This record gives sequence, structure tokens and C-alpha cells, in this order.
Amino acid sequence: MRKKIKVMAFTGTRADYPRVKKVLEKIKLNKKFELKIVVSGTHVLKEYGNTYKEIIKDGFKIYKKFNIYDSNYDTLYGATKAISNCTKGFAKILKDYNPDVVLITVDRIETLGATIPASIMNFPIAHIQGGEVTGTIDENIRHAVTKLSHIHLVANDDAKKRIIKLGEHKKYVFNVGCPYIDLIKSTKIISKERLFNKFKLDINKKTIILIQHAVTTEYGESKNQILKTIDALKKLDYNKYQIFSIYSNADPGSKEIIKQIKKAKFNLVKNIVSGDFINLMKYSNLLIGNSSCGIREAPSFKLPVINIGSRQNRRLRAKNVIDVDHKVDKIKNALDYALNNKKFKKILKKVKNPYGDGKASDRIVSILKNLNLNKITNKVISY
Repeated sequence: MRKKIKVMAFTGTRADYPRVKKVLEKIKLNKKFELKIVVSGTHVLKEYGNTYKEIIKDGFKIYKKFNIYDSNYDTLYGATKAISNCTKGFAKILKDYNPDVVLITVDRIETLGATIPASIMNFPIAHIQGGEVTGTIDENIRHAVTKLSHIHLVANDDAKKRIIKLGEHKKYVFNVGCPYIDLIKSTKIISKERLFNKFKLDINKKTIILIQHAVTTEYGESKNQILKTIDALKKLDYNKYQIFSIYSNADPGSKEIIKQIKKAKFNLVKNIVSGDFINLMKYSNLLIGNSSCGIREAPSFKLPVINIGSRQNRRLRAKNVIDVDHKVDKIKNALDYALNNKKFKKILKKVKNPYGDGKASDRIVSILKNLNLNKITNKVISY
């Protein structure tokens, strides 16, 4: 009898967990796998709502959890120290469990911290959603993780071609789609009344979601950048509109963004579970900021997005996205266009999500189940 494939999945943030949730569910149910989930990063920060508890509520057992952040997590030194802490902590867990494959997602500093020891210790690494391009340090981290990984589970053909150009062998690069689309398609839709009551939103007002993150490569600019966004939003008629904002990621400069949003007295939550967020996108009128969810998830709801600044530069996007610089007048004009332009509203009706068909999880499980992992860590550059 063939032994079970030991999968160790690492999740370090509220952002990467929904992208891998459906994959984890299918691995858990498949008798050919043994699943161990390791949790770290902002999942174990009280400031971000201790989101590891949501993983437990979803029916998963957490094998290990450990903290990598101290009170200086939003500084450049603090972020660098966190990578070191993650590398050290995850190395011990890998040594003790000895997995057959390590499952890593996207491009956060936590991702890099977990990938380094797995690679050095010769564990096969399957990386979800590499090969994409953006601004900020995420770009560098994403491609570094690609070069440290062995199995590449990408969301579109552009990403696949890019990873092959980076020298990865094409037989280990798979266009599976984005697993978050799977989650969107399987999430139960609740009534608008129930959702808005939960978050104390006015059902008679149009809702704008604000998610703006600090850009590591523009450290020191976070306050100025979020104030430009806030100034533009304050020019709206609050008898018609309401702002629902979500905590910025724990990146260098994030505390200043959160501080300014609190000063603006917008509705602000530390975290929102994926099911609620999916429903919120369905019932909202606009998403503004620089979050990747505006690029990857919002098209599924034909939701208009104002993407501000460099953070999502060059990432594949649908026609629901309006790109602007950090200038109040540009943001204000984009708000008017997105909310009122009839031609743009016709364009939105035809928007299709370029990040998959909702079957990514099945493809990923099939690949992990059937791929020969022997000697896969002996990589040879293909160019």
C-alpha cells in the first residue's frame, strides 16, 4: 500500500489563507494525503484579530503556530527581522515533520521566510500564484520564491510564460487558475440586510470599500498617500455614500495608514472573513486603494475598482480597473467616472475575470497526487 503524501501547508496572513482554503479542503478530504497546517505572521497578531481562529472555525486542525513579529513590525528593520524569525521557526517544524511537499502561497515576506528553509533542507516546494508582476517589494519576493520552488501553480498564461523565462522547466509549470475564484463560486450568498446589519452599514447608502496598503519600496510615503485617498473620499456626499475600510497589511508604514483612517472616522475593521468579504464585494458599489483583490477577485462581481499608485503595476487586469496616481484630483475624477459614467457601466457588464474558472483546487490536488516528487529538488535551469 502506497504511503500517504505528507503535505505541509504554510499560511502567514489573512490574505493568503483564502487563496489556499479550497485547496486545503480538498487535500484534507483526499485519502492519499496527510495534511499539516502551519500558521504564523499576522494570523497570530492580536492587532489583526488573531485570524488563526478562523482557520480552526473552518474545520482545520493547526499543526503548529508561531509568532514572528514584535512591536516594530511596520518598520523596514522589523519586516526584515520577521523574515529571519520565520526562517528559524519554520526550519524546526520542517525538521520535526519531514514533509513530502511544502505548499506555499503568493508573495508576502512570511512566504519568503518559509520558503528559504524548505528549499535549503531539500523539501519539494509547490508555490501557488507565482509569475505575476506588480510594484513594491512583492515583485522581488515573488520571483525569489519562484526560483526557490519546484512546482509552480500559476493563475494565468502570462504568469506561466514568465516563470519559464525565469528558467523553470515547463513540465513543472501549471496554469491552474486562482484558487480564490473557487472560493467565490462556492461561497453562500447571504442577504444584503443580514450582511449590512452585521457591520453596521446603512442599507440605503452606496458602499465603497477602502483597502490601502503601505508600499515597502516607498517607505515613508504611507501617510501622504492615504491622506490623498481620504481627501478625495471626503468630497463625496455622505448622505449617499458610506466608506467601509479594512486594516492595511502588516507592512512597513502600515500603522500610519490605520491611524489616518481612524482619524477620518470611516467604518474600519481589523479583519473580515472571506465569506463576508465575498458578500461585501457583491453588494458594494466600488473598491478603492491598492489591494490585489481589486485586480483578481473584484472582476467576478463586475465591481469597479480605483487602483491607486504603483503597488499593482503591470499585473494582468480586467476592464473594471481604473489606474490613478496619488493625486487628489485624479482620484476624485476617477470616483466620479466609476460611480456615474454610463459608458463605463456598460463596460462593467461585460467584464470577465482573467484569473480562472473556479476549478483551480481540483487541478492542484491532481498535480500533487500524480507528480513524481523524487529528485525534483535537483533543479536545472532550462535556458
